[in-house]
Amino acid sequence: MLSKEDVLKNFLKEDTEDVIKVYQCMNLAYNKGIPTFTKFFCKPNIWMYFTKNFNANDFLVEAKGAFEECDRKILAFNNIYSTPFPYRIIKITNKSKFSNLSHKDYLGAIMALGIEREKLGDLRVIDNCAIVPIYEEVADYILYELSSVGRAPVSVEEIQEDNLPKSNFLEGTIIVPSLRLDNIVAKLANISRGKAVEIIDSGKVLIDYSKSIDKSKEIKDGQRVTISGVGKFIIGEIVGNTKSGRYKVKMNKFI
Repeated sequence: MLSKEDVLKNFLKEDTEDVIKVYQCMNLAYNKGIPTFTKFFCKPNIWMYFTKNFNANDFLVEAKGAFEECDRKILAFNNIYSTPFPYRIIKITNKSKFSNLSHKDYLGAIMALGIEREKLGDLRVIDNCAIVPIYEEVADYILYELSSVGRAPVSVEEIQEDNLPKSNFLEGTIIVPSLRLDNIVAKLANISRGKAVEIIDSGKVLIDYSKSIDKSKEIKDGQRVTISGVGKFIIGEIVGNTKSGRYKVKMNKFI
């Protein structure tokens, strides 16, 4: 198994604390031969790295976060007994006819209770409600304590995973001269490549939730690109080329 120091070389400094926690969790499972779960929902760059590099026939590494195509997931190591992942799913329903609540409103209300962001998975707003997987140790607290979002009264209940709605994406195809980050950002944001470079340099672009200021970085199938003020996208596979040699690339935009 790779050393902690070798693993950390693959991450930015801002991810160091989380990566060390995940590595320790994995190390415990590996050395003791027991199933372990991370104590928080991991960002995509973290769970993707560990599932890709450590999953093997004799050592199972899985990531799960309730929703299809979700970003934040809990990592499980050596879960040979298929123990359920330690999260529960909460549905928060807006009971006000006069307030339209956004993702930011629901997330802010939960965190105002003192809940850390890492204890929450992806939060999805659908019509007049929000659905979010929550680490099991804090789920009851939210169920009993959350009664309003802003000035809007809400009801809170637990739902089962088989009742989850499908993820909402706007599917499309973009045409780019290369898979460089500046070309991808320019097309997704409908701006010039020069302007794309400016917002990349200013730190307003995230790749799998980590800041990236490398405009020449090649984007890969399955990576999440978040552009401040524009939206969040999942980059898909190359599906063809134009006569001029440009790439046709699938993408999904979260809506």
